[in-house]
Amino acid sequence: MKKKIFSIMMAGLALVALGSCSNTDYTEKYPDPSKTNTVSVPDVFTAVLFKGNTWLNPVYYRYYCQTQTSGVFGGMIGSSNGKGRFMGGGEGRFNDRWTNFYDMLTQYRVLEKTYNKLDESEQNANKVYLMVSRSILESQLHEMLSLFGAVPFKGAGTLWENSDYTGAKQKAAYDDDADLYKMILADLKEAGDYFAEGGPSTAVQNAMASKDYTIAAGNAARWQKYINSLRLRIALHLSTNGSVTSEAHAAIKEIVENPTKYPVIESNADNMGVEPSTNSDDFNWGKSISQALWTGYTPSQAMLDALNVPANGIPTADTDPRIQVMLDPNPDGEYISYDVTKTNSEISDIATEKGKDYQKRKLYPANYYCVLDSQAVAGWKEYEGNSNVFGLWMGAAEVSLSKSEAYLMGYGVTKDEAKAKACFIKGVELSTEYFWNEKKNSSLYKKGNDSYNANRDLIEPTAEEIAAYAEKAWKPTQEAVCTQLWLNFGWTNLLEAWNVTRRTGYPEVSFAKDNQLASYPTPPGRLPYPSDELNYNKDNVQAAISKYYKEPLGYFSTLFWAKDVYYKIVAEH
Repeated sequence: MKKKIFSIMMAGLALVALGSCSNTDYTEKYPDPSKTNTVSVPDVFTAVLFKGNTWLNPVYYRYYCQTQTSGVFGGMIGSSNGKGRFMGGGEGRFNDRWTNFYDMLTQYRVLEKTYNKLDESEQNANKVYLMVSRSILESQLHEMLSLFGAVPFKGAGTLWENSDYTGAKQKAAYDDDADLYKMILADLKEAGDYFAEGGPSTAVQNAMASKDYTIAAGNAARWQKYINSLRLRIALHLSTNGSVTSEAHAAIKEIVENPTKYPVIESNADNMGVEPSTNSDDFNWGKSISQALWTGYTPSQAMLDALNVPANGIPTADTDPRIQVMLDPNPDGEYISYDVTKTNSEISDIATEKGKDYQKRKLYPANYYCVLDSQAVAGWKEYEGNSNVFGLWMGAAEVSLSKSEAYLMGYGVTKDEAKAKACFIKGVELSTEYFWNEKKNSSLYKKGNDSYNANRDLIEPTAEEIAAYAEKAWKPTQEAVCTQLWLNFGWTNLLEAWNVTRRTGYPEVSFAKDNQLASYPTPPGRLPYPSDELNYNKDNVQAAISKYYKEPLGYFSTLFWAKDVYYKIVAEH
């Protein structure tokens, strides 16, 4: 796989230089697709994949931004109550997220136009690239909608065709987010039906393998399960609140009640994503994310509560068996998070005093507050991370827990507590298996050792112990199910974890109001439209602001699918 990724990227590298405003660069390397045969649908498929790399995969910049933004807002990453803590990564980071998506969209527009110029037989042979590219793009459109609300889409990404800047701006009007979500659900159904009706031939799948650097490697069955699972994720996202619940419930019903026609990811062996490669920094996940995480990010108290860690921080037999593979404790084996009722200086002083104690006992290096697991994900210093970490897009645990919530709440299917419980237990078991495998397969793994920097026993739970824990964790409540769904996203998908809390209010995440920065006193409901839009798409963005912002910043406006308030304020600092 490592050599394969490298060869695929070298073959299609020039295409990815194309961005939303890069018509000149594009025509220098690849003439207009309407006038040449040198740009092929399979080549642009690789370019679409690569343009989504930063936000699909475990890349430094993604985690650098998300740990400060959705990671904190969704309660996965702890807040030490510093000034401006609810500003997130900052406007520049939000702008980068925006422009990265439209670079990806432009690549898809090239693919779309190239495909539409093919004759019928060629379109049949290339349809799988269109279906898969569109599905991947819309997985990222879902992220954009869950961050920004309404965005330009249906008319966007056209500047490359003829450099008509005025015309491109006119087309880049904002599409309603609810309407775009309806489109996504319909498109994913179309893609699911395409695969159910036979999909690509064996010959086409074999050819696709040379252009597809994901773990699917052109395999239609794998792409089919991913696309159906993605449809389930987005349908669940829309099932609790807002104006798209009926469409979302219909999608859930169709998927859950027709497993033969719409198979989903059921085991960790079928998880979808991209394997790492040390041949290219673009795919060296361990090296990349260690830059963002190795200095130590402390999980929130909500995460420790979800893992059933007692107040003293010392695990018991009732503590979640994933704790050893998700977090590193302090030298005394304690899992301690920030107390948000204290000030930033008080939180820091506690750690300083404990650090002095560790030094007296010659414990180096030593952190008082627990951090993300050093062997499995965070690494032990910059550029020294787990080179075997998997780039997970969609996992079996998420799918099973999603079905559990659907059965429990009656989202499109008849309420069935027994089925909800069975899916819940399976989901917790699959999640535990996944996180333990990530640690044991780590390039930094030390057998029997819980942490890269320490010397604590790592004791793997038995299958019976995992099943017993899942049984004890079960309660027939949305809070119990959604807490596990949120916990399973963990560090792997901080945005989806924030989506769970905004949609349901579970788990309950607590913050101290920021009295140091009056403009940003609490976590946001969404992100504001970025500077590039305000500067270069002024008329369209101002129309969107007038329609969708419920207050001047936009930051505290509620998106249609979310709760008005999803967090609890327990102090003010």
